[in-house]
Amino acid sequence: MAGRRKFYSATEVIEYICLPDGALSDTESIPDDNIADPDFEESPEAYESDSSFDDDKPLAAIPKANLNHLDVEIHNIHADSDTEVPDDNEPQPGPAPVNKEFSWRQRKPPAADIDSSFRGPAFSPPPDEIPSPKWYFDQFMDKSVFEHISNQSNLYAVMKNAPELKTTPSEIEQFIGLHILMTVVRMPSYRMYWQTATRYDPIATVMGRKRFDKLRTYIHMNDNTNVKQKGEPGYDPLFKVRPVLEKVRANCVTGLVYDFEVYTGKGTVTNERGLGVAGEVVLRLVSEVPKGLNYKCFFDNWFTSPELIVELKKMGILTVATINRNRLRGCTLKSDKELSKAGRGAYEVKYEKTSGMSIVKWYDNKAVLLASSFIGPEPVERCRRWSKEKKEYVEVDRPHIVKVYNHNMGGVDLADMFAALYRIDIRPRRWYLRILYYLIDLSLVNAWLLYRRHLTQKQEKKYMPLLDFRVQVADALIKVGKQADLISRKRGRPSLEDDPTSHQAAPPPPPLQRISAPSVDVRLDRCDHFPIHAEKRGRCRLCKNGYTQMACLKCKVLLCFTKDKNCFLEYHMRK
Repeated sequence: MAGRRKFYSATEVIEYICLPDGALSDTESIPDDNIADPDFEESPEAYESDSSFDDDKPLAAIPKANLNHLDVEIHNIHADSDTEVPDDNEPQPGPAPVNKEFSWRQRKPPAADIDSSFRGPAFSPPPDEIPSPKWYFDQFMDKSVFEHISNQSNLYAVMKNAPELKTTPSEIEQFIGLHILMTVVRMPSYRMYWQTATRYDPIATVMGRKRFDKLRTYIHMNDNTNVKQKGEPGYDPLFKVRPVLEKVRANCVTGLVYDFEVYTGKGTVTNERGLGVAGEVVLRLVSEVPKGLNYKCFFDNWFTSPELIVELKKMGILTVATINRNRLRGCTLKSDKELSKAGRGAYEVKYEKTSGMSIVKWYDNKAVLLASSFIGPEPVERCRRWSKEKKEYVEVDRPHIVKVYNHNMGGVDLADMFAALYRIDIRPRRWYLRILYYLIDLSLVNAWLLYRRHLTQKQEKKYMPLLDFRVQVADALIKVGKQADLISRKRGRPSLEDDPTSHQAAPPPPPLQRISAPSVDVRLDRCDHFPIHAEKRGRCRLCKNGYTQMACLKCKVLLCFTKDKNCFLEYHMRK
């Protein structure tokens, strides 16, 4: 939703990235009103709102991502020390540099009539068979990432003169998988997953708390011996997280989160082309977008200036954006009072003679300014808007540019919303771990959106919810290729029960704790799927007709194994 923009300090931004509304950290909580969007307005039914850019659509009606539409937004994160965030000098957009050569008219000039049809390639076709959630996650954060983190963490522990860490890529996968699982079953402090009163076995039995703490202490992503100090040539404020950040960036694909940049303080963006800081941000983020193919770029008024729109059009990237009235570059339009007298839905349009750029002022509940390099107000349609005075929906005129902006703007906001639903909210003191957690959440959301795109391409309507998707990814990271828990993790001092010379009878095997089937990745990983004797006889997971008391130690499901059929083998071999 477009609207006024509130500026946050760097600390508030990092808290917003790392902590969802109402979540509790290990040491403190953040009031909801400190991180909530001050301009957010609910539906009319809830608050009787009549926001100018509320399309009155439920979440399910949000349009699917389109290849030739690209949202641009910036996330500000500081990165100058291991333990704290320095004071921030927030870039203020202000008026972009003035170009006095703009000439405005009411009549549509020939330069405004352009072919805006997309000329680029279509989406790649989906796989013949929809892969597992873990496969989609691997497209953004693959094994090479975990191998790199493992090697750098071992090196970092040696540099700190600590006992050997001896971690492996598999253990780092489990470590990340536990963090994802903690977003599904939340506790105020991560240590509570191991405490007696609040113990949660799916986490506590995978890794001991001391080992988890040790990995958190020494996890690292780059060699500190190569770091450049501030002021030295080649200094990189994101050095500590750069390899993983660039890997995830390189794996971002069209239609999802395409690119991002971490704000590292003053100097992150320089005004090289005279378009102001905000304009430079847009140009940097679209630098990897193919030129001359009529990709569509949507952004809000913090970034917009007529000079930027013209520059993007020269690159073959078309735009629609809201714009501040102090950046109209001499384009005179009717006042808010004049439009309000004309009634709700009134508008005025002006065109720039040379570039064909249009600026439309539309009055709904208040005046809204939009600019575009390829569309204007026509065709004008009727739309339903909520009337606060009449307490009902009314029909008003809506210019086409408003419809297009509402339809396509908000992709970044939507991705952020999905990430915030189950955000990793453990708050470490080291800033680069917060960025790592953000990259994990980003990879999960992108993976789920790619999965949904493939289902849409195959015209399949039923899809796995994001929550279930995250659970399956976490389950695969924790178990695929890992040894089964042959003996449940025990805590405390050894007892007589652990004495091999004890003559006490062995306790019966534990009942199967798992009712649902394991993820496909776990079932087919061919690692430690041993048959065990279950406590109770039950129906076979595969054939459904047979009854058996044999179960898989790792999958925790009952499977037949008789002279006539071997469901145990077939279950672990067939997709």
